[in-house]
Amino acid sequence: MSELRRLIVRHRHVAPMVSALLAGTDAAVTIRDDAGETVLERAGAGAGETRHDVAVEGEVLGTVEGGRAARGIAAVLAYAAARERDKRSLANEALERYRELSLIYDLAATIGGSTDLGEIVATATAELSRLPHDARGFLLLLEPDGALRVPDGADAEGSPITETRLDEGIIGTVAAAGIAELIEEAGDDPRATAAEAAGRSVVAAPLRADDTTIGVVGATATGGIFRAADLKVVTAIAALAGPAIGRALAAGPGR
Repeated sequence: MSELRRLIVRHRHVAPMVSALLAGTDAAVTIRDDAGETVLERAGAGAGETRHDVAVEGEVLGTVEGGRAARGIAAVLAYAAARERDKRSLANEALERYRELSLIYDLAATIGGSTDLGEIVATATAELSRLPHDARGFLLLLEPDGALRVPDGADAEGSPITETRLDEGIIGTVAAAGIAELIEEAGDDPRATAAEAAGRSVVAAPLRADDTTIGVVGATATGGIFRAADLKVVTAIAALAGPAIGRALAAGPGR
């Protein structure tokens, strides 16, 4: 069902508004969606006289054709459609915030007091792999020689990226700069290594402990493109995993 048809047929306020506008005139009105399908049609004076787009943010959702009422109805429908998009945007933002908070509470409960490096790494990468688009999470720790590697004992075979270096590729840049990045199409980024480009979309954030970058967490996706909400999730995971890994490294033998 098209957006315009859904707005007119299902919205409890829009249909009565259109009916009220039509009640005060005998003008012909035909409303069509973006596919040219007729949503509403009323015979009357001035059929086909004018045509007005129903547009929101430059996107044409349909047209209103007819007599003198057509322009007013098109304006009402455009306003109603814009309001509905605003409501959906707010709802999606609220869901994203809930998702982030839920993730933070769950992850904090699991690794907050842990000093088991393997458990922390496994939990963090599992959460990263829950991102959309067939995501595969990775966690690399920074070695003294500038290498970034999967920690000893972690699942290297399940990681889409097992090794890189500081300032090398997208991930090495994130580690060096200490700034999270979202790359929608890694293959188009001149910095991308072969492993990064193979993942199509890449999102990564630095791991920090005691104000020092100790590694990078992130994910690659082959089934779609990461969005800003996914970057927020990865940043939240990094913020929790970094201090936990720092404690684990301080409490036990080297990785």
